[in-house]
Amino acid sequence: MIGLNFVYEKDELLYSLDVHVEVGEQFSLDYLDFDNQSFEDVIDYMEFLEFEQYYFVALEENVRLKRLVTYLSNKVTYPIGIIEWNDFEKLLPSEKITSLQKTLENHNVYKKLTELNTEVVLKNGYRAFRSAVYPNLTKGLLKHLLVDQLDEFLNDNKELLLHFAVNSAIYSDEQSNSSNIPTIIKSLADFKDEIFDEITTNKLKNTIDYFLNSGQVTLKNKVLDYGILMGMSKFNSLIFKGGQFYLDSAANILIGYSGETYQKLFNEASMKLNKQGTEILPEISYLFFMLIAISQQYSNMEFVTPYNNYYIPGVAPNTVPLGWIAFKNLNNCFAYNLQNGRLFKINQLVFEQLEYIIKEQLPENDTVTQGVMEVLKSYAK
Repeated sequence: MIGLNFVYEKDELLYSLDVHVEVGEQFSLDYLDFDNQSFEDVIDYMEFLEFEQYYFVALEENVRLKRLVTYLSNKVTYPIGIIEWNDFEKLLPSEKITSLQKTLENHNVYKKLTELNTEVVLKNGYRAFRSAVYPNLTKGLLKHLLVDQLDEFLNDNKELLLHFAVNSAIYSDEQSNSSNIPTIIKSLADFKDEIFDEITTNKLKNTIDYFLNSGQVTLKNKVLDYGILMGMSKFNSLIFKGGQFYLDSAANILIGYSGETYQKLFNEASMKLNKQGTEILPEISYLFFMLIAISQQYSNMEFVTPYNNYYIPGVAPNTVPLGWIAFKNLNNCFAYNLQNGRLFKINQLVFEQLEYIIKEQLPENDTVTQGVMEVLKSYAK
């Protein structure tokens, strides 16, 4: 059986397409989650399936795909290669190719990928790295690494690369002598406009307490190592500096040395992370992280969430669902749905009514609030 995996590459970001179409008995269409599977996951998976051959079908670019195939070919016991789309057309009958082309044209993920803004994706990845916040990643799946000596890291820590996500990035301002690094390599200069402030856990806690009492976020910039300060991090990034590994961008939390095993680093990171954090509840920590980002886009904002005081007192987490938040400045009022990510411009009256809805403190027989509530239900779909 020959494995086929249709891959869309754009600016070295790789996306496997889950395609369902009949192409022939000798082929098996395959799919991989490059964002959430490590190189080791992919290798173990391929070895388990025992294909005779495995081909990635390049639908667009194949710059990093070539490096990935070179890396995997040294780890897997059967042949792995790349087929360009034009060459792939020669393998199948014309009716199969036509059917496949129609499937791709109507594939929702493929359509979205053709319009993907990779600059935003890579910038969001850098922000996650500097803030140490990865809410949806498995503990221990490494997504980003900052290195000062790239070749030293690569020479001494080849085993560590197995535990990086396929779509992961190494940040370094050094060039490498190796041309087959399987990860994305980015220069820090690409993110020079991203500003993060280094603050203490105590200052961050006081800032959150002030928000809970006032609805105001006083931080002017994003917070360096926010996830570590708040006890949210799950070992998804590393700093390699002077032959040593650190958990945090500030390089205060040492967890090991060049050449040490992943398991040793993982154990040390877990122990150190267990000692981090505050008594701030996770629901509030994650919400406040998002509010900081909103504050970067809109100046002088005041927020209404279930948890903070505003016109009426906030409520305890887990007592009401976190579906909507509202925020305003002198010029505009907004409602934001956390489930579907939709933002709506509203007026002052709706803003005031929305607080009662968000906190589930609905006045009896209030037709205005009930009307706002019905409109919100339609917007939440």
